[in-house]
Amino acid sequence: MLDIDYLKRVAHYFESGDCQFEFEHGEEERRLAIIDFLEHLMELGEQADELATKLIFKDAYASMTNEDGVAKALEEEAAGEPGD
Repeated sequence: MLDIDYLKRVAHYFESGDCQFEFEHGEEERRLAIIDFLEHLMELGEQADELATKLIFKDAYASMTNEDGVAKALEEEAAGEPGD
């Protein structure tokens, strides 16, 4: 499911100017397909950003969503101590 090679091909398609060329010189159907692809890719990017944030900061987020975690963070802040 994690096909990095495909992502590299998509990146090359954008960086090389091929996508822009195809859009500027393509038929209407091709232009719509490119726009649709880009919209889906942007939505996936937003989802990936949200998921990465949750995965990376899971413990910090979890501790801030319960009373004990919030109380501990406030105590550390008042004492000038950095969190773990």
